[in-house]
Amino acid sequence: MEIFRLPQKLGFLRLRGWFYPLLLLAVMALTYGLQMPRLGFFWDDWQAVYLSRFGDAGVYWRYFLSDRPFSVWTYILTMPVLGISPLPWHLFTLLVRWLSVLGFVWALCGIWREQTRAVQWMGLLLAVYPGFTQQPVAVAYSQHFITCALFTGSLALMVRAARQPGFAWRLTLPALLMTLLHLMTMEYFAGLELLRPFLLWIILHQAGGKPVQTAGKVLKHWLPYLAVLGVFLAYRLLWYPQLLNGEDPNAPQLLELARSAPFTAALRLAQIALQDSVQVALFAWTNTIAPETLLLNATMTWVGWAVGLAVAALCVWGAGHSAGEPADSHTGQSFAHQSITLGVLGVLLGGLPVWLTNRQVIVGMWSDRFSLAMMFGAVMLLVGIVEWLGERPLRKALFLSVFLLLAVAAHTRTIYKFHLHWEQQRSYFWQLVWRVPALERGTALLAPELPFSYVADYSLSFALNTIYASPQDPQQPPYWFVNASRKWGAEALMNVAADEQIKDGIRNIEFAGSTATSVAVNFNAARGCLRVLDPVYQGAPSLSDYPVDELEQMLYKISHPERIGGGQTADLKTLERIFGKEPPHDWCYYYEKADLARQMQDWQSVRKLGEEAAARGFAPRNGTEWLPFIEADAHLGEWETALERTLKAAGTSPKLPPFFCDVWRRLEAQTPDSPQRAAALTEVRSVLKCTEIFLDKDAE
Repeated sequence: MEIFRLPQKLGFLRLRGWFYPLLLLAVMALTYGLQMPRLGFFWDDWQAVYLSRFGDAGVYWRYFLSDRPFSVWTYILTMPVLGISPLPWHLFTLLVRWLSVLGFVWALCGIWREQTRAVQWMGLLLAVYPGFTQQPVAVAYSQHFITCALFTGSLALMVRAARQPGFAWRLTLPALLMTLLHLMTMEYFAGLELLRPFLLWIILHQAGGKPVQTAGKVLKHWLPYLAVLGVFLAYRLLWYPQLLNGEDPNAPQLLELARSAPFTAALRLAQIALQDSVQVALFAWTNTIAPETLLLNATMTWVGWAVGLAVAALCVWGAGHSAGEPADSHTGQSFAHQSITLGVLGVLLGGLPVWLTNRQVIVGMWSDRFSLAMMFGAVMLLVGIVEWLGERPLRKALFLSVFLLLAVAAHTRTIYKFHLHWEQQRSYFWQLVWRVPALERGTALLAPELPFSYVADYSLSFALNTIYASPQDPQQPPYWFVNASRKWGAEALMNVAADEQIKDGIRNIEFAGSTATSVAVNFNAARGCLRVLDPVYQGAPSLSDYPVDELEQMLYKISHPERIGGGQTADLKTLERIFGKEPPHDWCYYYEKADLARQMQDWQSVRKLGEEAAARGFAPRNGTEWLPFIEADAHLGEWETALERTLKAAGTSPKLPPFFCDVWRRLEAQTPDSPQRAAALTEVRSVLKCTEIFLDKDAE
């Protein structure tokens, strides 16, 4: 193994035990950190960002009371320090995840003291486990990884206490406090508490020793942790349901079902356990090289492979620098059997808290979070199998490095998708603020669909209230985002009343509005700029895809753009802290500003914006966006320019001539007669074939 000898100048790292933690941090930085500055907030991140605006610990408690009230301590401590800029959160969550992996490695190195290299491979694989893909959701998952670090830290202290009886209580007391804290914060790792006696058995069992004596020693060391687990179970199953005002969202449904139908409950538990275990232990790894991901014409495919190869090479090189030498074959096989056994138990026990709530990893967009506890068992199982099948260290290292390569490449591609959707979020909210600089309180922002992925309806609602609302009553936000396709659908929306109440919310937060106080918008980054659904656009080709385009047309009847411009002004400082400095002004900036000026009938401003956009060489991708400038030309008597713009715009899509025929029909009714207007109207009717349309409408 001479090729792995550590260079003399780096020897101090090995001597001081810094090498592996730094190697692990480098692997995680390459995997998650390269794109970190280009990421933002997603999904449940927004709820914490919104709540932080009130500067009141009680706000967190009341919001999380419905599922994990004691988890609020994490936000109470971190929010004042990290603030509402995304980058500090991504750095923090990555560091906490790094600590959680170090705790895991420290614990297992204390159990298998002659298998340091294999244990360190477990840590490396755990750090990039591909079954969990939501690392970019940094604020929300900071809680999970804080909890994880507390669990693995308590595990490491327990192992050291068992190895060093003279320091047992000095180590056990903080371990018990960490155990209680991680259980009360969230229950994700509660099932793994049942793994402790198996770990203690490996430590305390001596060759030739009697099992009964070993069991007594194990029980003695485990009892304090079992007592803490008992306290948590009593709280969670007996006291906590009484604390709730409503239904428990994480109720142990299968335990409740077992009372009336034990066989049905057992069969259901076995089914979801089997499905999730196969996913976590097998398909999480193999899906990293699914055929549909092998896109040779995609830049991120090559970037992912390059980063993965760099990580794999670094880890293979680093494998020769870890402390300790490989154990003999007999010890190695014993370790392999123990690792495989603990791996299987880890997967099953890690999934138990999830499965008892009748949920599973493979169901739901965000459900791979349920693999967080199970992934400990998955990496022990994988390394154990490799140790069982092979003996040569270099060959095993190369084999495991392939899994690292594939996992890192998969994460690189996934994180890039998060980046793309963050860019869409940034574009969406900047365009919204340009178009809607102020908004009347009590407004529901309607949309035919979610404008981008990695968010939920309530995520955008919290974002709206963070940007527009001044902190007042956190439980009654003045704005709410409503996904019409989810709330109504096309058929129901046809019969929605002009003043129908809109009630929505989440947990203890309730919004009350009405269709009479709503503004509809639509956004599809691939088809143009954000569009406020003002009636002047009715009949324009939709920004959405069928069948959602039908919803867009129906939303016009309950959209009230007149609510724009009054009420609460957008907080630009908050907007910049979250999304960064205002982006360079492109076409969408000029269009949104011009459309706002059109609504206010400020035709001179529209013309000025059009001239600035033209001078900078900007033009729309969507011909509909010429509308404000055409209307301004017409109202300012510049009919030749209006005609020129109309013919240019109508030529961009075969769907646009009928729309612009309606536009000119409206302009004819709103503007005074003149020879120039008559000539332009004649030309429009001739080129766009509007005559029949006008006649048909007149006949109606």
